Amino acid sequence: MVRIADQEWPSTVVPADARERAQSTGVLVRRMGWVSERLTREERDDVERQLEFWYSNGYCPDALLIAMSALPDGTRQRPRRASEKPGDFLRSRMKGWFVDESAAADLTEVREPPRRGQTFEAWLANRRKQAADEGTYQRRSRLTDAGERARAEARTIAASRRKDPLARVRESERRRAAALESLRVVGEAVEVPPPPASAGATPRMVASFAGRQSLAAHSPQVLRIVERLRAEKRGPSAAELAVLRNAVRDAHHNAGLGTLEAASAEVNDVDSLTPDGQRIKDFLARAADDRLPLDATVRLLHSMR
Repeated sequence: MVRIADQEWPSTVVPADARERAQSTGVLVRRMGWVSERLTREERDDVERQLEFWYSNGYCPDALLIAMSALPDGTRQRPRRASEKPGDFLRSRMKGWFVDESAAADLTEVREPPRRGQTFEAWLANRRKQAADEGTYQRRSRLTDAGERARAEARTIAASRRKDPLARVRESERRRAAALESLRVVGEAVEVPPPPASAGATPRMVASFAGRQSLAAHSPQVLRIVERLRAEKRGPSAAELAVLRNAVRDAHHNAGLGTLEAASAEVNDVDSLTPDGQRIKDFLARAADDRLPLDATVRLLHSMR
């Protein structure tokens, strides 16, 4: 069966099956500029039912385009209104192409299409004849028995040379390991003693973060809500969760102000700090700028509790 892309489907073909109807409808939708239309399922079904009726009466996409542009007597049809749906537009435009317009709602007899269509087989035969007359059509040559055997042998050889996927992964891992092994430094390894636990401290960024989290964890409003939930042994409701989030957000905001206050106190001489600023400053006092041992981080974060 010959397959043709939707963009190349001939608009003079009267569709005979569901696949041809779908391609003809695609041609009509593109020609009418309905590609960007947002239709509900019912509206799409309405358009498809109407088009299926006209297809069954010998109308091709070209004939439908002509019929929606002019009446049988040549009178031009009105333009489409902005609020008019494609289904209503198609129904009103094709109403004049019934033999009896009063029976249009019953979908009875229709007039002859303004342009006669053809079957897909007739169109394909005519296209091939035209290509043969122009010397551009070439029928695909059939292989002889020897050609078929050669093709099968070539496919067998190509398949035998393909590596198993698992073997390819193992080969890739082997090459990677060999590359890493080539980077090994020749000679005895020099042991680097770890820094003593007491010498390490937490960098300022982690200390500042720990201080802000500590302020949020020790916020009176947050503690009050958490203690009530813990006493009642239940989770927070939607309203309580919103209040708790707002309380944590307020605590983070106050911690940010305390961080700025503590940072300015390290540069300028400040006699007194707010409790939030003093707490952040205490955390910063434990910080160092060079190393971050794990045990020092654990100690600092544990002090938030």
